[in-house]
Amino acid sequence: MRSQTGCLDDMIDQQDTDLVFHRNSDVLVYLIHGVTGTPIEMSYLARKLSLRNGWDVYATTLPGHCTRLRDLIRTTEQDWRAHVVKQLAFVRPRYESIYVVGLSAGALLALDVSMTVPVEGIGVLSPTFVYDGWNTPWSHAILPWAMKLVPLSLQRYLFHIDGAPFGIKDEKLQASVRQSYRLRVILREQIAEWWARRQANSCNRAYAAASKGYPIFPLRTLTEIDRLIGRVQDKLSEVTAPTIILQAREDDMTSPRNSIIVYDGISAKDKQLVLLDDCYHVITVDKQRESVARNLTTFFSQRVSARTFSSREILHTPSILTVPRASRTI
Repeated sequence: MRSQTGCLDDMIDQQDTDLVFHRNSDVLVYLIHGVTGTPIEMSYLARKLSLRNGWDVYATTLPGHCTRLRDLIRTTEQDWRAHVVKQLAFVRPRYESIYVVGLSAGALLALDVSMTVPVEGIGVLSPTFVYDGWNTPWSHAILPWAMKLVPLSLQRYLFHIDGAPFGIKDEKLQASVRQSYRLRVILREQIAEWWARRQANSCNRAYAAASKGYPIFPLRTLTEIDRLIGRVQDKLSEVTAPTIILQAREDDMTSPRNSIIVYDGISAKDKQLVLLDDCYHVITVDKQRESVARNLTTFFSQRVSARTFSSREILHTPSILTVPRASRTI
């Protein structure tokens, strides 16, 4: 999806599923969705950040996503990291300020790229280091053993099927995801996609995964996420850019302990931790998505203003914040 035209039209490795909002700004917010997810889960945030602040916004599509599951299985965490680094390095000379925001495993990619490409700020949303949310399935207890004992060549045949609440507390949205993830719906879509590929215009086929992501986690992909976790956790102390961390108190996949890992591990002096009520893991689409957009806007805009008046980085006292109950409405 495109909004007007601008320098982002020339983005390297751009995909049709990327979301682009041009405002002729010298500020860019770069959004990274979660693994098995899609840029659509960042669309509300992209619109709000762009329209409210007049910033350019780019929501990327990670390699292996928005097409077929086999494409995901073929990609590695190196592919995801290289893609993000390449795109941000490409746009770095074109913007005065760049802020990178990631969700779940995308949050780890945001932290990782900040160690390679200078950025003015980082948004860490529902970071994933430990699967310890209240809805973590029992099978995760054997996951470390499976990743070590099952050969990589066979890991593509083992899967974890995502189940309710799918990281979403909003009942209507949760019901919609549940319907789209029903087995008969998935099979019908796969048959339709197979048939389309046999037609002359199959190259123009829009895959169902472009709008809703993949409903299952291949063990091969979980292994790659684990490698990404290990890499980022070992290097957290190298993160120095101003950072805001947002996570749900009731995160069903990864508890707030994960946000504490980031907050305590990074070396940034300018950092905030915001805990949200009334939502689950995918906070960019859930009931507190407006609060997510508002907190990111406040944090980033303050630093944009600081750069306008001074070439020096302004350091703020670290703080842990809780969203007031009066503001927890959409």
